[in-house]
Amino acid sequence: MNKRLQLYLQIFGVIAALYLFLVGIKGLSTGIKHLGGDFANEIMSTTSNPFLALFIGILATTLFQSSSTTTSIIVGMVSGGAISLSGAIPMIMGANIGTTVTNTIVSMGHINRGNEFKRAFSASTVHDFFNILSVSILFPLEMAFGFLEKLAKGLGTLLFGSISANEVFKSPIKTAIKYGSKFLEKLSFGNDIILILLSIFLTFLMLYLIVKLLRSLVLKNIKKYFDAYIFKNAFRAMSFGILLTIMVQSSSITTSTIVPLAGAGIVSLRQIYPFTLGANIGTTVTALLAALTLNVTALVAAFAHLFFNLAGILVIYLNPLLSNIPLRAAEWVAEKSYKNKFIPIIYLIIFFFILPLTIIYTGR
Repeated sequence: MNKRLQLYLQIFGVIAALYLFLVGIKGLSTGIKHLGGDFANEIMSTTSNPFLALFIGILATTLFQSSSTTTSIIVGMVSGGAISLSGAIPMIMGANIGTTVTNTIVSMGHINRGNEFKRAFSASTVHDFFNILSVSILFPLEMAFGFLEKLAKGLGTLLFGSISANEVFKSPIKTAIKYGSKFLEKLSFGNDIILILLSIFLTFLMLYLIVKLLRSLVLKNIKKYFDAYIFKNAFRAMSFGILLTIMVQSSSITTSTIVPLAGAGIVSLRQIYPFTLGANIGTTVTALLAALTLNVTALVAAFAHLFFNLAGILVIYLNPLLSNIPLRAAEWVAEKSYKNKFIPIIYLIIFFFILPLTIIYTGR
């Protein structure tokens, strides 16, 4: 196939998949609104415990393999009134931890290659440990003071004057998405449960296609510049982490891409660290985009996700007392895993699956 034609088809595919992704988010919000108070009360009773909500976010993102999908669904639920902003924030924090499972799994491909595995595993888990430390510090502070919620609401009020769920955006894109959402309602035969399930499936499938297409468009042209230009300093690495994640709409993909480079010794753990933090910021754009098709309340929830990731960088990465903790933890667990190959497997299964399932089950 002609390369130019293939390029145009890929770009068209990204635009079409993005449109259907937003239709899915709108359908989810509509389905929740139609189900009314009973469904909202059921969901809110499940997530009324912030600690439980945190682990729901971890498990959901581990299963979806995408924090973008989880947070987009969360803002859709906030828009539909199924969960409050204060209930959404712990789930968003959990999504940040859950998303790190992908690059940890990718590093397992190097498990029989000695020092290569040690470098790859430390590169993958530095993201884990930063997000775990970030949640460990910011989750109690949020529960005590609600600072992320206040910041997000403050920005929402500053920009729009009101953060009511009835406050909506008016745009041609929103109108086009509304038509798609109406068609989705027809496909569900008027059944709101089917509409919600169809919407979640469509959201997940379209985000997967967007990531797949953008990955083929962007990453193959960028890899050769990684060492020469991107990792020259921390600011450049972080900025590129933000930009690349916005372009491919997946922090899992951007962080997973550099794990093999770390394994090969092309980039160091200290170079990778700020890049993964940039990916944390870049991944918030998906939820912000989804929220723009809903209402101001949904956008405020997306703001909370952005503020959480910015706060993590300020409190940990820019703090000389805490900045090296994720690096040391990643190096320590990589050294142990190098000596005992069962440790990374046990770590993956217990931390990302058994622990969240146990806490959710006992909490309910």
